[in-house]
Amino acid sequence: MYFKMNYLAQGKLCPPKELLLMRLKGGIFLKLKHILKRAFQSITVASLTVSLALPVSASSMDPGEFAKQNGAYTPAGNPSVTIDHSAIAARKKLKDKDVLGPVDPAYTMDVSYDSENHHVSGTMNVTFKNNIMDNLENLYFNLWGNAETFAENGGGMDVANIKVNGKKAEYEMNGTSLHISGLSLKENKPVNVEMDFEVNLPEQQDRFGWYKDTVSMGNWFPILSVYDDEGWNVDPYYPYGEAFYSVSGSYDVTVTTEKEQVIAATGTEIGQPTVHGDLATHRYKAFNVRDFAMEMNPNYHVISTKVNNVDVNVYYSDEHAKYADALLESGAESIQLFSEKFGKYPWPELDVVTMEGWFGGMEYPQLVMISFSGERSLEWTKSVNAHEIGHQWFYGIIGDNEYDEPWLDESFASFAASLYDGELDSLEVPPVPDEYYHLSSPVSDFTARASEGGINYYYWMIYGYGSSTLNDLRQELGDSVFYEAMRSYFKEQKFGVSSTEEFISAMERSSGMDLSEFFNSHRVFVSDQQ
Repeated sequence: MYFKMNYLAQGKLCPPKELLLMRLKGGIFLKLKHILKRAFQSITVASLTVSLALPVSASSMDPGEFAKQNGAYTPAGNPSVTIDHSAIAARKKLKDKDVLGPVDPAYTMDVSYDSENHHVSGTMNVTFKNNIMDNLENLYFNLWGNAETFAENGGGMDVANIKVNGKKAEYEMNGTSLHISGLSLKENKPVNVEMDFEVNLPEQQDRFGWYKDTVSMGNWFPILSVYDDEGWNVDPYYPYGEAFYSVSGSYDVTVTTEKEQVIAATGTEIGQPTVHGDLATHRYKAFNVRDFAMEMNPNYHVISTKVNNVDVNVYYSDEHAKYADALLESGAESIQLFSEKFGKYPWPELDVVTMEGWFGGMEYPQLVMISFSGERSLEWTKSVNAHEIGHQWFYGIIGDNEYDEPWLDESFASFAASLYDGELDSLEVPPVPDEYYHLSSPVSDFTARASEGGINYYYWMIYGYGSSTLNDLRQELGDSVFYEAMRSYFKEQKFGVSSTEEFISAMERSSGMDLSEFFNSHRVFVSDQQ
């Protein structure tokens, strides 16, 4: 996800003449290192302000006034960052058991979308292998659409008629978690879960919601939670970033809606839509992806190109036509560059969609959302797009637990954007002075101090300092060794789920160097996840 950040010293925006506008990742602008050091001498929690998406609790300035200064959309209300302790209680420490699952999930969905009522209804069938334990008694799904920030604007999800292996199952919904209990599932045997579900999309500019003619369907369906050495992961929704965590699988999605709708989606459309009266039925298939998203707008235009045998499509509305060519150009260039530096883009298609929104950009497998609030430069547009496409590698292909280890995707995507922008040599960002905050800290460490500026420090550390740390590593190893190590890391973790420990091990193994001092000095600690 992308956010534009402005850095302030002594509570005032630094004069433009003092700034070297260098993007850490699509549009994060920082001062030169020596100016940053001077700023840190007098910086306070209240003076570090994020210009996009920060409600009152995370900003020292009135959000309406700050929005006026920056042309940003300010979300209504104050999204909660309170942890759902009843959900977290489902996580049991199991450090002696090395497991990650359920594996090989295959989702089949048949849904209808009613654009008049902004309502989705349909069925879902998901099969997977129980690699977790014998006589598995519980299953969990994430229902991200039930997050408080969406409920405040009319959003929500509901499920019914759940069956496991053909038998009616007991279940309970608690906020964004769905708990199916009373099971006895054999280890290493296939499991089938069926359910009906309904979704009300909130009226808001967001990755999940609708605004004017645009419908954004990110994190819109019940998705299997991940079971790992901490047990079931049912962390709370994080409104200032991501808390998503899922394993790779396959999707077969049929969606029926008004025939005028133009749809961009994860995967590839199978054949032509079937038209019946005022409706059309589309079918999409996707493989080796860890989520499935869609974006709809009846007024979308589409332009396309091909690079490395990948179809790159840009879906844009009339008000964003001026950005379409820049998005197509940066989309193709990013795929080519990142395939060379990190590893080959594995899917046949990538869709880039435009929308009105406050957050800059958002990533899903094979689909990225670029949101515009007011006028943006073409330079900004390309850089944001590069950041979101960078996520195709870091989270899409190489997965991670975004709640526990957010740096593993956001820092890496920010580094990728700076690589695209040709600004790595000027990428120097110090950490925040408070050593409580680590680069490897989980989201909960930042939200625990939200009232003390923790959300601001999340952006600074995870986006800014994280990308700078990776660049320091590049300089430490040299380009040849660094990018060869990154390609080895890609091969090892492709379509899997990585960790800080595994990244460090991959870099040490490939480079033949002991990097413990480097990572410790950059506040990257494996112990943060133990």
